[in-house]
Amino acid sequence: MRKHPQQVFGERIRELRQAANLTQEDLASRCGLFRTYMSRIETGQANPTLTIIHALADSLGVHITALFDASAPVARPKASARPSRGRVAR
Repeated sequence: MRKHPQQVFGERIRELRQAANLTQEDLASRCGLFRTYMSRIETGQANPTLTIIHALADSLGVHITALFDASAPVARPKASARPSRGRVAR
């Protein structure tokens, strides 16, 4: 059975987050999201907007294509966290 695209996307986010040694709380904070929403993204229960997808890529220090393609080159995570734009509940 094929996985739903949201589930595949969420697994890729988790993989990149863990490779960057970030907790869900760390990544959520960098993106201006709640940790619970980050959890929902990683489990495929949320359908993030393009704005959030862009924030995820930027916060992970990767090109946006790396979020969708495991074979895409992955840059090293940025050393400093982005300023929070306020938490967003989705």
